[in-house]
Amino acid sequence: MLKTYPLFTQVSLTQDLPEHNLKQGQIGTIVEHYPMSDEEDGYSIEGFNVPQVTIEVSASQIIPHNPQARELVILTKLRQLSPTQQQNLEDYLDFLLQREKTTLP
Repeated sequence: MLKTYPLFTQVSLTQDLPEHNLKQGQIGTIVEHYPMSDEEDGYSIEGFNVPQVTIEVSASQIIPHNPQARELVILTKLRQLSPTQQQNLEDYLDFLLQREKTTLP
């Protein structure tokens, strides 16, 4: 059984929603809950940097947005890497950040 989320909870998408041009990880806010007895619950989500657009999703398509918990998971994984792997990761992150700077308008 999936967890029921209260209204106005910030959630992240667990998958891409190409029909709405949304990507996994984008954050929205629950504005309506649709309890279902024989299938998973549904939710109306708003936000995603798209004003006045509400999308409908199933409970399996969202997870609570908690940036601190996500950062803790990343830090835990980072600490498990060897020093060489940590350096490789740092170099790759520098590369990604530099690429992002050159592609932003």
